[in-house]
Amino acid sequence: MQRAAANAGIAGVPVQAAPAKPAAGATGAATGPADASGASSPANRLSGTEIEELARRLLDPVSRLIRADLRRGRERSGRLHDGRR
Repeated sequence: MQRAAANAGIAGVPVQAAPAKPAAGATGAATGPADASGASSPANRLSGTEIEELARRLLDPVSRLIRADLRRGRERSGRLHDGRR
């Protein structure tokens, strides 16, 4: 992980792996510890429906952030309106 951070140009920042947090609706079986290599065991993987739910919950906040970033970019360049609409 440190090598990837150094390649990205952020070598001065200490890099640590954050532990995975279980989803709010996750069952007790999905919160077991990871194996010795740090990888998740098959019991810790999300099912397709859980991934779909996570994607739906993330869609609104991420799209809001992207729209705000695009709006700031237009303001910086002096164009307050998107000319494509």
